[in-house]
Amino acid sequence: MGAIYGYTGPIDRTLRDRIDAVLRHRGSEGVMLAEAATGTLGYRARHDAATRIRFGSGLFAEDDCAIAVAGCVTAPTPHERLLPDLLQSYREHGPAFVKSLNGAFVIAVRDGSTIHLFRDGAGQRTVYYGCHNGRFIFAVEPKGVLAVPGFPRRLRPGAVAQYLTFSFVPGAATMLQDLQELPAGHWVSCDGTGAPELHRHFRFEDAAAEDLSEDDWVERFRSEFADAVTRRLPDDDDVGLFLSGGVDSSVVAAELVRQRGPGLRTYAIHFGKDTPNELEFASAVARRLGTDHHEVQMTPRDFLPRLRQMIWHLDDPIGDPITMPNYELAARAAQDVRWIFNGEGGDPLFGGPKNIPMMLHHWYGGIDRDPHFRERAYLASYRRCYDDLARLLTPEWRAQYDEAAELQDVLTPFFTCARPAGLLDKLAAINIRLKGAHLILPKVERMTAAWGLTVMSPLFDPKLIELSFRMPSTLKLRRGIEKVILKRAYQDALPAEIIARPKSGMRVPVHYWFQTAMKRYAKKLLSPRELRRTGIFDPARVKQLLAYDTEEGPGRYGLKLWMLMTFEIWRRIVVDGEPV
Repeated sequence: MGAIYGYTGPIDRTLRDRIDAVLRHRGSEGVMLAEAATGTLGYRARHDAATRIRFGSGLFAEDDCAIAVAGCVTAPTPHERLLPDLLQSYREHGPAFVKSLNGAFVIAVRDGSTIHLFRDGAGQRTVYYGCHNGRFIFAVEPKGVLAVPGFPRRLRPGAVAQYLTFSFVPGAATMLQDLQELPAGHWVSCDGTGAPELHRHFRFEDAAAEDLSEDDWVERFRSEFADAVTRRLPDDDDVGLFLSGGVDSSVVAAELVRQRGPGLRTYAIHFGKDTPNELEFASAVARRLGTDHHEVQMTPRDFLPRLRQMIWHLDDPIGDPITMPNYELAARAAQDVRWIFNGEGGDPLFGGPKNIPMMLHHWYGGIDRDPHFRERAYLASYRRCYDDLARLLTPEWRAQYDEAAELQDVLTPFFTCARPAGLLDKLAAINIRLKGAHLILPKVERMTAAWGLTVMSPLFDPKLIELSFRMPSTLKLRRGIEKVILKRAYQDALPAEIIARPKSGMRVPVHYWFQTAMKRYAKKLLSPRELRRTGIFDPARVKQLLAYDTEEGPGRYGLKLWMLMTFEIWRRIVVDGEPV
């Protein structure tokens, strides 16, 4: 909910107004400020005062300290003194006060000349920062920091390789050399004169295993998940849900209906009746639970006119085509509700099917292995451009970064750490800390915020993350069946076909579109002249992709072209300064 931003150093109202202006879409319920000679905090509100009290968002200042909260510090009941109490807790415990908090939040504390930034354990809200001209500057979106006059916009060469491999940039570094993203479960402190100091406050990997029966685990999960939903429900407002028909969103639907009763608004998207879709499964859940269900059809003719606007809202480039359905479905839901729930979190926390190939490779992948075989297998498992980097990037660009340092070394600490010990939990830790915090959660939060929605992801609750690492792996993945705990907990509330079906995921038909409705658009955007001007991508290789004509196995042309198109539009807007 809302936005926070600020900087260290003397009051500068022109600077403050520039940052606030680019975050205006984050809220129209007013702006709160705490300005002092040592630094400024700003908060842009999305909801009314009663809702801000309910979720602990807003801004509060007292003496030489101020605190600003965006998102929600979750509590089961309204708490009128939450912000003053949070500031008092900070005074008593220092930055470690964040260890006692739960929710989906970013928090800024100005203490004298120092600003501390905090991000929730799962990373459900984001905050970015950088140093420029003696100031430490931060905002919930990159564009807030980039609004500072003269802030550098230099591409980080290794980040391009990361983006092409993962479809996002993992870790604290971003696509720009001087801009940082606060990792999930961390805080950073800076007074503007020295380097920012990064600290970690949420260590779910250290959760101690508990010895319970399977039935007890099912009850434990059901109880803690119900609490996670309760903490995120507004008091007197309707909510909606993105309902795909998969297990994750269906479980959220079942719990919302259990707590609120029938009539929940649910939304599913498809790309034409002749393209693969999951409408029948979403409809089955809607009928069983009695939801007010809406189906939205989307084609390139519908979304291309506002694709640049979507990428401007996305801000940090993400090359997953699912960003577009998130954006367009949010546009429809915003006509009815201000709060939207989703099922994000089921795969990373509770044993999604994409773990299976990694585990098979680990067990049966041969005996001639070097120490980094798991890292390379994981990078290849994204099935993006990892195996195509040498052909896709120009030699001049590849010479500017070390591939092992930018790709393999990101993963090595997860595979070599003592805790967690099991491979499935190591993979879960990677997917939570990297994919969850830098792809899944930022993507859906930005795409919904663009339309004034507040998104809630109860399956990604930090308490559920800890619970996941306390339970046996066999409750997450067993004999090729994923998410055993979710299915057992809600098997009586959902249609049998939802529990029994394997995960398929939303399939955006980009492979077809780039041969038809998007072909001309892509050829113009990725013209050889433009590519030679920037010197990042090899025009000959891009031409092969556009022609769907390569010699190296399945080309996955549509996915690669979507990633290239997203990056190029982002680069022109952010780096070149083209209008949206």
